[in-house]
Amino acid sequence: MVLMCVISSYFVLAGFSAGLGSGGWVNSYYPPFEGKELEQVRQLDQQFTVLRSPLVYGGLAVALGVGVLTLGVLVRGAKSLPRLTEKWLVTEAVFSLLAGAGYLAAIGIYLHTALRINATETCRTRERLYARRGLTWMNCQLSGTDGAAAAFACLLVLMYGASVVLAVRSYRELRSYREQRAYRDHQKNRGTFGERSPEYLWSGTL
Repeated sequence: MVLMCVISSYFVLAGFSAGLGSGGWVNSYYPPFEGKELEQVRQLDQQFTVLRSPLVYGGLAVALGVGVLTLGVLVRGAKSLPRLTEKWLVTEAVFSLLAGAGYLAAIGIYLHTALRINATETCRTRERLYARRGLTWMNCQLSGTDGAAAAFACLLVLMYGASVVLAVRSYRELRSYREQRAYRDHQKNRGTFGERSPEYLWSGTL
């Protein structure tokens, strides 16, 4: 969802002309504009998309990179608890912690950059041209798609936090399980040499 919102935000805010080239099909998307005003809008749209390009490319890199790593961790850890190792659970907890912190930092950078772009003269001039023709939706406020991308990223941060808690809990359970198993094995070895009492033998059977 974060990836979809980042891409949607780029295309929604790109304006009528961004990425469409030239020709009659582009002109059909500019009914309110004509002549020099149309050319000015095209130039501003292109400049604005260039300003926002780091957001879409950065968002793609973060979402795809962390997503692929997360899937790898999930596949590797899709085993019953006794088959996992303590080292792996620690690795999983550290990964989830770093992924959550990375997403949190990415949210701040994304929103800060988006607000800086919206404060440029390019955005303000573009807003005035669109508003002059009644297209007030193309403004320099933080868009809903940007807010949605940040909201879904926050949900991911919460999920990674829950993953850290579950990994730590599983680590404790696995450690306790193996300590108890080692103790039972030790007692069995003692019993083999006739050192275990009958009372413990019965309690062990129960």
